[in-house]
Amino acid sequence: MKGSSRRKLIARTAIFAVLTSVGIFVLLPTFYLISFTLTQWTEIYTDVFVNPLIGDANWQQILRFSALSFRLSFVAVALDFLFGVPLAYFLARKRFFGKAFLEDIITLSLVIPTSGFGVATLLTWTGISGLGALIGKGIFEASYVIPFINVPFLMLIVHVALTFPYIVQTLQAKLEDLEPAFERASRTLGASAFTTFRKIIFPLSLPALLSGGVLAFARSLGETGATMVVASVHTTAPMAIVRWVSEFKLATASFLGFILIIVATVAILSVEFLTRRGGTFKIPKFFLAFRIEDKILKREKFLSGKSRWIKDIASLSAVAIVVVLPVIVVLASVGTYWSVDPDTGLFRGSVLYQLFGPPNYFNALMKATSTSFLVAAIATYIAACIAIPSVYLIERYRFGRILRYLLRIPLIVPTSALGLSVLLLWGPSGLRLAMPGIWLIIITHMVFSVPVVVESTIAGYEGSEIRMYENASRTLGATPYDAIETVSLPMLKRGIFAGVILSFTRSLGETGATFLVMGSDVTVPPLVVNMAEALAIPAALFASAYLIALSLLLLLLFRVVVRR
Repeated sequence: MKGSSRRKLIARTAIFAVLTSVGIFVLLPTFYLISFTLTQWTEIYTDVFVNPLIGDANWQQILRFSALSFRLSFVAVALDFLFGVPLAYFLARKRFFGKAFLEDIITLSLVIPTSGFGVATLLTWTGISGLGALIGKGIFEASYVIPFINVPFLMLIVHVALTFPYIVQTLQAKLEDLEPAFERASRTLGASAFTTFRKIIFPLSLPALLSGGVLAFARSLGETGATMVVASVHTTAPMAIVRWVSEFKLATASFLGFILIIVATVAILSVEFLTRRGGTFKIPKFFLAFRIEDKILKREKFLSGKSRWIKDIASLSAVAIVVVLPVIVVLASVGTYWSVDPDTGLFRGSVLYQLFGPPNYFNALMKATSTSFLVAAIATYIAACIAIPSVYLIERYRFGRILRYLLRIPLIVPTSALGLSVLLLWGPSGLRLAMPGIWLIIITHMVFSVPVVVESTIAGYEGSEIRMYENASRTLGATPYDAIETVSLPMLKRGIFAGVILSFTRSLGETGATFLVMGSDVTVPPLVVNMAEALAIPAALFASAYLIALSLLLLLLFRVVVRR
């Protein structure tokens, strides 16, 4: 009896310790900006709406910047669906040589440091060493805005490249779980490929589409690094937060961050509610009343017969243009700019001069690299220590579902808002436990690192029979701790390693939040932005290629871990 009571006490103590760690290091920093805004509402209201000097100018700026961010995110997600859905179906249903490589290219967009990718995209579309080499000048001006939708072209390109993997990977996983017999039955009854997709696949895949769409929208809404590089004269909401904090306009920045966090929270909880309801999506019956269905069937039959292959080529071409081409251009441009500026023929405009000459960017890059790796290693290690026991709580207790919902929110909260929340909570304006610098960066990166490890580990947990093997070990006399150490952790190691690699890569490439909390300890992604803003393009090219190479190596490691 005493032994049983002792085990219960140890278990409750462990649960309390895990929940406390999650609450302090993940959830509190995520939601603190909300409480800060509410408690400081009088000051914030005055500064935003009735400023004695400028009236409601700050509010008008918030509306303008937010409108651009939301418009950009909606258009990016629409294009994600347009190209991502056919690509996901292609990957899920086709077997072909190079499929693993194509999946790696798609995953690259998730792990590549966005500031480096921003430089690559900027050079591809606006420089003569990119697509402009075909006509002797840049294809587009950096400030070019697409008519009618009123969205900057370069921003849209980078946002599509950085968000479409959420649609592809989420839908691909769902399609691979669907029984192909439904599709075969539909085809034997005479339905075309497009009709089969609309009536069978789409209704069954709607929860995955909603989930992927929300993740893509939130990722676009919070993107900062690449956007800052290609922004030109335009400003999005996350960029505005970074700028206002640097100008000590904390009240206005806090209110905008508050809005972004609320939007992200409502979006993820709404999708979780809809997907938990289960069921499928039904096509409205009014189609029958107006005989629209017959016309749709004829169109779908025509498209399936004449242009079925076009959707695959269009999707693959979109990946090549928005992801592969910028990577190739930036890698090739390093060689072009290595010893001389190709435009002026001067050594002063070369990579070698800016790295090792008077600008001395090489030393800054090496110092930033050591800082980045130290931050990523410590943040990932602590995150893994918190995440692994959290998975057990999620899988084995009733409150686990709620805990998982809450842990998904930091994944989609805009990182600039997250950085501001951490700064106000732990920094000199809050509890003063850490000054802007390396430790505050680590604390900030832990917030999104824990959910990354949790999601990857849960994927491994739900795809195995861990509980059955644990029960078998218990019947053989193993203690609960022995069962976890000798059975559960070895079975979960692939999911844990995958989560650790993704967490490390995400930390290595983080820009928005890091800008707000780094102080004098600069990591590589913000350094690339600083290089681009200082017009040190050759140095920025080298640093971008350097980041892309690191991402490719980590992606290769991730692939090896998953395959083994």
